[in-house]
Amino acid sequence: MPETPLTATAYRIETGRLVMRCWSPSDARALRACLDDNDEHLRPWIPFMKDEPRSLEQTAEWLRALRAGFDLRQNHRYAVFDAAGEKLLGENMLLGRVGPGALEIGYWTDRHAIGKGVASESTSALIRVAFEIEKVDRLEIHCDPRNTASVAIPRRLGFTHDATLPRRFTNLEGEYCDLMVWSLFAEDYPETPAAKTAIQAFDCLGDPIA
Repeated sequence: MPETPLTATAYRIETGRLVMRCWSPSDARALRACLDDNDEHLRPWIPFMKDEPRSLEQTAEWLRALRAGFDLRQNHRYAVFDAAGEKLLGENMLLGRVGPGALEIGYWTDRHAIGKGVASESTSALIRVAFEIEKVDRLEIHCDPRNTASVAIPRRLGFTHDATLPRRFTNLEGEYCDLMVWSLFAEDYPETPAAKTAIQAFDCLGDPIA
């Protein structure tokens, strides 16, 4: 990821309906309840579900590790809440595993929030953060072509479908699955719906990021 001051990292992002912030170990109970309620919904698609169900203590330790990775600028994983910051609606993330100058966007959404535009709004916010704050050249989204809800996000937000790679990853049952790769480049970003998404971003001191 680009060498930018720590204070330029968005620790909290606010949109019209959502609050997104870095995970804290204190979120363990909320995350535990959400994942338990969404086990059947998420298990076919989300790789970390292979480690579920975790205990509350294990969940807190996991969140400690996620926060450490965030502070070290390795991966930026955000809990997504409603505007009041009370109801956990899912997670969005910027992952540094797709090469220099690029980030991968990942997301999952609580089953009760599906169809309400939560994933589109939170992903749009991260697209703005990635291009305008992190200054990346490219964003990617990877998804299983059978996951129609996930596929709809990059298509809606102006990404280009680069390829569907056959038998490129294994699901939790050990079966080989195809992988769709979508990309968006910095020069194309201004024409996407995400560029028009209103957000406020705040650094680790709680100060607004211009």
